[in-house]
Amino acid sequence: MRTTALRAGLAAAVLTGLTAFAVPATAQAAEPNGARTSEPATTAAAASAADGNFYAYEFVGLMGGYCAWAGDDANWSTCSPRGGIRNQASSVENRGFPGAYEDVLVYWDNADDAGGWDGARACVQNGWSYGHLYAYEFPANGAGGGEKMENNISAHRWVHSCTEDPL
Repeated sequence: MRTTALRAGLAAAVLTGLTAFAVPATAQAAEPNGARTSEPATTAAAASAADGNFYAYEFVGLMGGYCAWAGDDANWSTCSPRGGIRNQASSVENRGFPGAYEDVLVYWDNADDAGGWDGARACVQNGWSYGHLYAYEFPANGAGGGEKMENNISAHRWVHSCTEDPL
C-alpha cells in the first residue's frame, strides 16, 4: 500500500514537471519564417481551422466587417459579405486547405487601373493570419514595395506556394 502511494505521488510530480515545461512553448505564436514572438497584436499567428477561404477584415485582430473568398479576386471593390474592402483591410487570415493552391499572395493597390496582380505582393501562408497589418510592409518586388500593408491591399491570388513574406 505504501509503495502504491509512493508511485502515485511520483507520477503526479513527473506530470506536473512536464506540464510546466510544455505550457511556455505553446503560449507563443510563430512567424512564417520560424521566429518566435509573444506579441500577437503585431505578429503572424496560426489561423483558425481550415474552411477553404481567405479572409480580409476591416479592423485589427480579425474583427469588424469582412470579406471571404474561396478563389482569386483581382479587385476587392466588391466582395461578400461586406460588399467591398479594397484598400480597407487591417487584418487577414488564410484558412485555405493544405495542398495545391494553399498560399495566398496579396497585392498592393495599383491606382492606375481597376485592380489586378501587378503591384508589390506579399505571401500569407496557409494557416496563418496577420492580426495587425500596420506592423508589416510589402517587400520591394513591385510598385508599392516598402508601403504599409494596412489599407493598401487591393487584390489576392491563391498560389501553390510563396516566399514573399511581409517585412
